[in-house]
Amino acid sequence: MGEQAIDSRTWRLLEPAGLAWRCWDEDYIVFHSWSGMTHYLDATAGTVFEVLLDHAATVRGLATVLAGLADTPVTDSLGALVQQVLRRFDEVGLAEPMP
Repeated sequence: MGEQAIDSRTWRLLEPAGLAWRCWDEDYIVFHSWSGMTHYLDATAGTVFEVLLDHAATVRGLATVLAGLADTPVTDSLGALVQQVLRRFDEVGLAEPMP
């Protein structure tokens, strides 16, 4: 992955205790009790969500997990996909970059 394509911040879920979620055949449904919103996550976003449930992570760390699961190399496009997922999580109040 090219260094300039990487968001170097560490990301975490917001209020993970207020989240209820289920996974069916790689489709995730997440209910955020604080906002009252329910979110549909595809397999990629769901995997990012599950990793962040365990611990805060960087884009590079999340891309490495996804690449390992797919048995593929970490690429700039995978890093960009992770960044897109994290931006969406930030927009809807599921995750934020740590200060």
